[in-house]
Amino acid sequence: MPIDLGLSRVARLLSHFNNPHLKYKSIHVAGTNGKGSTLAYISSILTQHRLRNGKFTSPHMVELNDCITIDNKTYSRSQFDLVNESVLRVDKELQLKCTEFEILTVTAFKIFELEKVEMALIEVGVGGRLDATNVLEQFKGEGGVVATGITKIGMDHEGLLGDTIEQIALEKAGILKPGIPCFADGSNQESVLNVIRDKAKSLDCELEIVNPDRTDVELLQFSPLLGEYQLNNLAVALRIINSLRKHYTFTRDQIIAGIKNTYWPGRLESIQVPGLGEVLIDGAHNEDAAVALGKYLRSAFPNGNITFIVGITKGKKLNNLLKHILRKNDTVIPALFYQPEQMPWIKCESVENIADVAKSYCQVKIVSEYAYVSDVFDYLKENKCDKSPVVVCGSLYLYADTVR
Repeated sequence: MPIDLGLSRVARLLSHFNNPHLKYKSIHVAGTNGKGSTLAYISSILTQHRLRNGKFTSPHMVELNDCITIDNKTYSRSQFDLVNESVLRVDKELQLKCTEFEILTVTAFKIFELEKVEMALIEVGVGGRLDATNVLEQFKGEGGVVATGITKIGMDHEGLLGDTIEQIALEKAGILKPGIPCFADGSNQESVLNVIRDKAKSLDCELEIVNPDRTDVELLQFSPLLGEYQLNNLAVALRIINSLRKHYTFTRDQIIAGIKNTYWPGRLESIQVPGLGEVLIDGAHNEDAAVALGKYLRSAFPNGNITFIVGITKGKKLNNLLKHILRKNDTVIPALFYQPEQMPWIKCESVENIADVAKSYCQVKIVSEYAYVSDVFDYLKENKCDKSPVVVCGSLYLYADTVR
């Protein structure tokens, strides 16, 4: 079913499972971009510390179960299915009609209880205030949220969250908890930061506006994740880690090892494609992400001449994505992506519509109006004579099609 924000259904379903989400500490992170990277850093550092942790992020990248990790390792599909089926069964018995994301959230929270995690790392799905994950409560001695984070906020999901960045920021700030520290990316617009400041003040929770310092810059050299924006994501992650020192002691070596071992797929990631070589993939699924990708590409490939395989979710403003990425001597090949599992509301934009917008910026090649990523790869293997770089971008849902 379509996205339907609200907490009543998921709260009732969780209560039937005896509220597993209140039995371990949690870190809750919202934002438009950078949430997953921030939690990936934290999970890797906690794992180096041997603190048992679970991570729940969305969307899944290849298979449904890969949105859940335990100690930075993907939870097995067979075990995932057992828990997921039990949640679906109860939802049906109670006739709650929970959304797919609500079912997934309860599944994750239950898995974390079964796996006896000490810390759960939770990424907001959409928004914050009414997102299913926001059933989390502040820490009260046993379980609950011990820190919140807000990464870079931009325009996305306007139909659900509001048509101004301040309205969207207010929805994201809805995850703040009374008396629980919050760490917000200082690169946000001042109007966004003011919204977060007001929310923090109303809840009497300590707020740190995180601006990277010299230590963050020094530690960034150990990160395998690309893009200048990773400095801000890492800085937020490190402030959250530092806030945990009242409960745990982290050594510098553990922090460095955690940063070195951080992995976050589909964001400026290089993948080897047989017969084609190295391909760069980046979700770039909203305007801020497209700006960041364009900035990276101009640095990495100053001469342009890039072959782009572009697939975009229907409903996105195509021009707002493509104008930041494309240059005149680039080539765009539009592609479709396969329906992501248990996300029936997601549809891909047509090849024709992508081509119509892209041709204003560069040359366009259409393989077929029904071409998927694999079809474009086959075309490039047969016809590509030069050594121009290949970039897959426009939607995170392209990732599964790229790596399969």
